[in-house]
Amino acid sequence: MLKEWITVRLRSLYLKIFLSFLATCVLFFVGLFVFWNYYFTDLFYKDKKDLLQERFVEITRLIGSYQDGSISTRELKYTVRIVARSINGQVWIVDNQGTILNGSSDNEGVGLPRSLDNLFIEGLHGRSGDQMVTFKAPSGRSINMFTYYAPYQLNGQALVVFLQIPSEDISEAVSAVRVNILVPLIFSLLAVGIILYVISRKLAGPLQQMNRAALELAGGDFTTRVPIKSHDEVGQLAASFNFMVEQLEEWEGTRQEFLTNVSHELRSPLTTLRGFIVAMNDGVIPQEKFSHYLHICDQEVQRLQRLVHDLLDLARIQNGVDVFRMRPVEVKQKVENVLELLKKPITEKQMQLQVFWPEESSETLPAMAYLDPDRFAQIIQNLMYNALKFTPAGGTLTVALEVKDKEIALYVRDTGQGMSEEELERIWDRFYKADEARSHRADGENGTGLGLTIVKHLVSGMKGTIQVHSRIGEGTEFKVMFPRIV
Repeated sequence: MLKEWITVRLRSLYLKIFLSFLATCVLFFVGLFVFWNYYFTDLFYKDKKDLLQERFVEITRLIGSYQDGSISTRELKYTVRIVARSINGQVWIVDNQGTILNGSSDNEGVGLPRSLDNLFIEGLHGRSGDQMVTFKAPSGRSINMFTYYAPYQLNGQALVVFLQIPSEDISEAVSAVRVNILVPLIFSLLAVGIILYVISRKLAGPLQQMNRAALELAGGDFTTRVPIKSHDEVGQLAASFNFMVEQLEEWEGTRQEFLTNVSHELRSPLTTLRGFIVAMNDGVIPQEKFSHYLHICDQEVQRLQRLVHDLLDLARIQNGVDVFRMRPVEVKQKVENVLELLKKPITEKQMQLQVFWPEESSETLPAMAYLDPDRFAQIIQNLMYNALKFTPAGGTLTVALEVKDKEIALYVRDTGQGMSEEELERIWDRFYKADEARSHRADGENGTGLGLTIVKHLVSGMKGTIQVHSRIGEGTEFKVMFPRIV
């Protein structure tokens, strides 16, 4: 269980964000500490080196005075001890044999410690420098001394002057600086860690809520929502997620309604067909009436074919699968061709057709639009058949074409019973049928309720728009607009 808990925590986004930023800050603070530590350490050693160089100059003046007889050996030793006290260290003047001639300690005539041999040789070769040197005290304890060495000449004899100060003085100063650097950095790191933790939780919290909401959504719960606690990018993401859920909920309702409507539309003719077939097999229907009922069955089969055809056509249009074959089309000529095919059903319905074309002259260019001619013809046919269905015998159908500079508009009007505002809001819905009592089809057949839905998608698919206006008792007008090719 503990292993699983740790694994889950390590996969957490907010923990990854927190650890990533914290690691970056730690590296930054470590780098900052190393830099300041190196800077101040080098600064302290440089100050000590400059001090020892200044004292070396004073020692050379004393040796010069001793050389010209201005001071005695005793005075030289006394003065050297004063210089050594000023640096809280010791000073040795060593001859070319490695013997201490004079110094701040009682080591005159004693050989130089072996730990200084390399520096002594460097000095004899005329080179100066500084180095940390470790000495063994009589008690056996190791003592670190910061040592500066430089060459000098006394009566033509090569000398090496050593100036030494205990490293503890420098180490204490460096340690104090390190503490003064490290403590603020640690408190700053703790403060940054707390701030990063809060920010990480704030960033990852809504994402975790969206993850849980997504899992609930996948389980079919469309009521889940993510609380919006900010107006930044995370808040906008939460708002977008909630909008997506609302759309999915709406689409799910539409899908359920669609399935219900399809089931109803299929069940009705199938029930009729099965009832007649069973009745004929059982002898309930006399044989001399078989032809009449078979005709009814044929109409129901045709109705099923229309429904299936419209469903497949609508699915292809919505999915954009090989639907439109666009090319420039002369709109007036195409409308004339379609109306020629519709003359028979209009005549059978005993209706009057009125057609209005835009005024033309010899200089007028033909009204061209970028369309799929077959789909455009389907739009006209669906609108005309819809008008025929809801217009009583003796009514009037009007088709008008209006050509503007950048737009071509096609009007289809009828003198039917019209539609209410509630019906106008739903005419584009799949399987929606206006009040059948106002339908005036002579054959008594009902439509599939998909014609106007298909029209809507076809018009949109060809970059056009469609509008509808209707009044009860006056009729309905559809206006289809497409961009004109200039």
